[in-house]
Amino acid sequence: MLSFLLEGEMRDGLGLLKAHLRRPGEDEAAFEARFAEALRLGFLPDSASPAETVALTGAAPAAAPAAPTGIEVVFRPDPTVWDGTHADLSWLQELPKPLTKVVWENVVLISPALAEREGIATGDVVAVEAGAARIEGAAWILPGQAEETVTLTLGYGRNVPDHLSRGLGYDANRLRPADTPWRLQGAKLARTGERRMPATTQDLGTMQGHDFVRVQAEGAEPVGEDASARLPSFYGPSSEDRGAKAAWGMVIDLDACTGCNACVTACQSENNIPVVGRDEVARGRWMGWIRIDRYYAGSLDEPATHFQPVPCMHCEQAPCEVGCPVEATLHDSEGLNLQVYNRCVGTRTCQSYCPYKVRRFNYLDYTGDQPAVLQQRNNPEVTVRARGVMEKCTYCIQRIAAARIDSAKDAHAAIPDGAVETACQNACPTRAIVFGNIADPESRVARARAEGRHYALLGELNTRPRTTYLAGLAPADGQKAPPPSEQSPGQSPEKEG
Repeated sequence: MLSFLLEGEMRDGLGLLKAHLRRPGEDEAAFEARFAEALRLGFLPDSASPAETVALTGAAPAAAPAAPTGIEVVFRPDPTVWDGTHADLSWLQELPKPLTKVVWENVVLISPALAEREGIATGDVVAVEAGAARIEGAAWILPGQAEETVTLTLGYGRNVPDHLSRGLGYDANRLRPADTPWRLQGAKLARTGERRMPATTQDLGTMQGHDFVRVQAEGAEPVGEDASARLPSFYGPSSEDRGAKAAWGMVIDLDACTGCNACVTACQSENNIPVVGRDEVARGRWMGWIRIDRYYAGSLDEPATHFQPVPCMHCEQAPCEVGCPVEATLHDSEGLNLQVYNRCVGTRTCQSYCPYKVRRFNYLDYTGDQPAVLQQRNNPEVTVRARGVMEKCTYCIQRIAAARIDSAKDAHAAIPDGAVETACQNACPTRAIVFGNIADPESRVARARAEGRHYALLGELNTRPRTTYLAGLAPADGQKAPPPSEQSPGQSPEKEG
């Protein structure tokens, strides 16, 4: 086509195609007939490549090249900031990575077998070298990692002035070869003698003898609990027992949850949850209202990985309400566990009483000095909390109130099932979260609570949580339940300081 342009002659696509197919000296009528026949057949007759004859010989094949010695390095986009495109978004920097729960940096992922052989522990600073290129980063022992493989993630190690991501983590691009950008053979791994424990929101990798996550084999006896079962209690009747028109509850299907963290980010956006920074996370002061716990089960080489979203349980018999000296946390008529911010005096008693550890305390003033342009990004339907108060999941009460106002326009009709979706439910790509009125037996959440897989987290404490779970599923010949008693694979040492 370029030759036609240089010659100053422009032709349409059909003219260029015919010029390409025309044989030298071919008559116009003959060509048009051959072209019409090719269109009818859908191919050009006699245009196939000539057949070739092959034969086996007795010659020995050439010796295979020797396998490269050293460690194989695999490069992957970071699960939160990707290739660095989102490295300056504080929400994503403080979003725990699905498998490691590390925030504000990337780590060098190492298999348990390789770590044992090299004497590497989680938090040791290691060097990965290939030729003249070298990076250093904190090691993280990851169950399921291939033995002779190290995984490096992209998106960090930037040195751009005045950028949020400056100085965080290592730059994996220094080691990436041009011809095989996702894999590097023959690298060297060595300890540097330094230690730098990554900031993480979860220390333990297994359930330490508990049954937080339950797995039910297909065709086996249900591992759930009867939702109507009641243990003796000194508490009075619940709103559900009193026949309330609305009794809000949530069911999370652990078989559908993939640990993607979409619910965590959606909750942060909806409820004006502040970003606290790496140092505060390392002190255990992460502010997320919903967390996704990650547990391993089975062998270190091929573990089963389980994810469990944990928001506030909205317990009917809530220990936090008993502990609060000023009644800043209390129940409403529809079963919501409320938090009254202007009553809270910051004793943190409710936090210590909560067996699920889902309450967050504002140690610092994260929002007082926000410029006006940043204040405008906050959700105006949700109170921005001040320093010294406790906060937690509210079941997106602002959305419940909006649905109640809409139903009031129709002669105070009941809120229809599905009219209220919490932020986490709305963002979940697998629809693992169901929310609604458990007092309505026809609601989706009530039907979920009637399944054989239904159970309550720490149900033996008799807190009667409104947030409950459906057990995961496993093949009939596979894993029956997560072994809870083995040592925690990939367990991090205790936090320092």
